[in-house]
Amino acid sequence: MGKSKKELFRGKMIQYGLVGGVLGLYYGIFYKPGAEPDIEMAFLLSAAAASITVIVRSWRKGFSFKKILLDFLAIFIFFLIFMLSITLRKVVFEIGGQPLVIVETLTAGIVIGLLLGWQRFANQVKE
Repeated sequence: MGKSKKELFRGKMIQYGLVGGVLGLYYGIFYKPGAEPDIEMAFLLSAAAASITVIVRSWRKGFSFKKILLDFLAIFIFFLIFMLSITLRKVVFEIGGQPLVIVETLTAGIVIGLLLGWQRFANQVKE
Protein backbone atom coordinates (compact mmCIF):
# COMPACT_ATOMS: atom_id res chain seq x y z
CA MET A 1 0.00 0.00 0.00
CA GLY A 2 1.44 3.38 -1.02
CA LYS A 3 1.74 6.45 1.12
CA SER A 4 -0.77 9.26 0.76
CA LYS A 5 0.28 12.65 -0.59
CA LYS A 6 0.02 14.15 2.90
CA GLU A 7 2.33 11.49 4.35
CA LEU A 8 4.85 12.08 1.55
CA PHE A 9 4.58 15.84 2.10
CA ARG A 10 5.16 15.41 5.84
CA GLY A 11 8.23 13.25 5.11
CA LYS A 12 9.64 15.80 2.69
CA MET A 13 9.05 18.63 5.19
CA ILE A 14 10.90 16.69 7.89
CA GLN A 15 13.73 16.02 5.45
CA TYR A 16 14.02 19.69 4.45
CA GLY A 17 13.77 20.82 8.08
CA LEU A 18 16.53 18.42 9.12
CA VAL A 19 18.84 19.45 6.29
CA GLY A 20 18.28 23.11 7.11
CA GLY A 21 18.87 22.39 10.78
CA VAL A 22 22.13 20.58 10.10
CA LEU A 23 23.39 23.44 7.94
CA GLY A 24 22.39 25.93 10.64
CA LEU A 25 24.08 23.78 13.26
CA TYR A 26 27.29 23.84 11.21
CA TYR A 27 27.21 27.64 10.99
CA GLY A 28 26.68 27.86 14.75
CA ILE A 29 29.22 25.31 15.95
CA PHE A 30 32.10 26.64 13.89
CA TYR A 31 31.39 30.34 14.46
CA LYS A 32 34.29 32.50 15.65
CA PRO A 33 33.47 36.12 16.56
CA GLY A 34 34.75 38.56 13.95
CA ALA A 35 33.77 41.86 12.43
CA GLU A 36 30.87 44.00 13.56
CA PRO A 37 27.49 43.02 12.07
CA ASP A 38 26.36 45.05 9.07
CA ILE A 39 22.58 44.68 8.84
CA GLU A 40 22.31 47.09 5.91
CA MET A 41 24.67 44.87 3.91
CA ALA A 42 22.51 41.82 4.74
CA PHE A 43 19.48 43.59 3.23
CA LEU A 44 21.43 44.74 0.16
CA LEU A 45 22.95 41.31 -0.50
CA SER A 46 19.55 39.65 -0.03
CA ALA A 47 17.95 42.06 -2.51
CA ALA A 48 20.78 41.56 -5.02
CA ALA A 49 20.68 37.75 -4.72
CA ALA A 50 16.88 37.68 -4.98
CA SER A 51 16.97 39.97 -8.03
CA ILE A 52 19.54 37.85 -9.83
CA THR A 53 17.66 34.64 -8.97
CA VAL A 54 14.34 36.03 -10.22
CA ILE A 55 15.91 37.36 -13.42
CA VAL A 56 17.51 33.98 -14.18
CA ARG A 57 14.30 32.08 -13.32
CA SER A 58 12.03 34.42 -15.29
CA TRP A 59 14.23 35.03 -18.34
CA ARG A 60 12.12 34.68 -21.49
CA LYS A 61 9.35 32.79 -19.68
CA GLY A 62 6.63 35.41 -20.06
CA PHE A 63 5.61 35.45 -16.39
CA SER A 64 3.22 38.16 -15.23
CA PHE A 65 4.58 41.05 -13.18
CA LYS A 66 2.61 39.79 -10.18
CA LYS A 67 4.23 36.32 -10.37
CA ILE A 68 7.70 37.86 -10.72
CA LEU A 69 7.06 40.19 -7.77
CA LEU A 70 5.74 37.39 -5.54
CA ASP A 71 8.69 35.21 -6.54
CA PHE A 72 11.08 38.05 -5.69
CA LEU A 73 9.47 38.62 -2.28
CA ALA A 74 9.58 34.92 -1.35
CA ILE A 75 13.21 34.55 -2.43
CA PHE A 76 14.16 37.83 -0.73
CA ILE A 77 12.69 36.57 2.55
CA PHE A 78 14.65 33.31 2.30
CA PHE A 79 17.92 35.14 1.62
CA LEU A 80 17.17 37.73 4.31
CA ILE A 81 16.55 35.12 7.00
CA PHE A 82 19.84 33.46 6.09
CA MET A 83 21.83 36.71 5.85
CA LEU A 84 20.44 38.13 9.10
CA SER A 85 21.12 34.84 10.86
CA ILE A 86 24.73 34.95 9.71
CA THR A 87 25.09 38.70 10.36
CA LEU A 88 23.63 38.66 13.86
CA ARG A 89 25.72 35.78 15.16
CA LYS A 90 28.15 38.22 16.82
CA VAL A 91 25.33 39.98 18.66
CA VAL A 92 23.86 36.65 19.74
CA PHE A 93 27.33 35.48 20.83
CA GLU A 94 27.75 38.56 23.03
CA ILE A 95 24.33 37.94 24.63
CA GLY A 96 24.52 34.19 25.27
CA GLY A 97 27.80 32.79 24.04
CA GLN A 98 28.34 29.86 21.71
CA PRO A 99 25.31 27.83 22.89
CA LEU A 100 22.90 30.64 21.97
CA VAL A 101 24.62 31.07 18.58
CA ILE A 102 24.07 27.37 17.92
CA VAL A 103 20.39 27.65 18.89
CA GLU A 104 19.95 30.76 16.69
CA THR A 105 21.57 29.30 13.58
CA LEU A 106 19.89 25.91 14.11
CA THR A 107 16.49 27.62 14.35
CA ALA A 108 17.14 29.77 11.27
CA GLY A 109 18.27 26.70 9.32
CA ILE A 110 15.16 24.74 10.25
CA VAL A 111 12.90 27.68 9.34
CA ILE A 112 14.59 28.13 5.97
CA GLY A 113 14.45 24.39 5.27
CA LEU A 114 10.75 24.22 6.12
CA LEU A 115 9.96 27.31 4.02
CA LEU A 116 11.81 25.87 1.04
CA GLY A 117 10.09 22.51 1.47
CA TRP A 118 6.70 24.19 1.77
CA GLN A 119 7.33 26.27 -1.35
CA ARG A 120 8.42 23.24 -3.33
CA PHE A 121 5.89 20.61 -2.25
CA ALA A 122 2.74 22.38 -0.98
CA ASN A 123 1.11 22.44 -4.42
CA GLN A 124 1.59 18.67 -4.83
CA VAL A 125 -0.56 17.97 -1.75
CA LYS A 126 -3.45 20.02 -3.14
CA GLU A 127 -3.52 18.10 -6.44
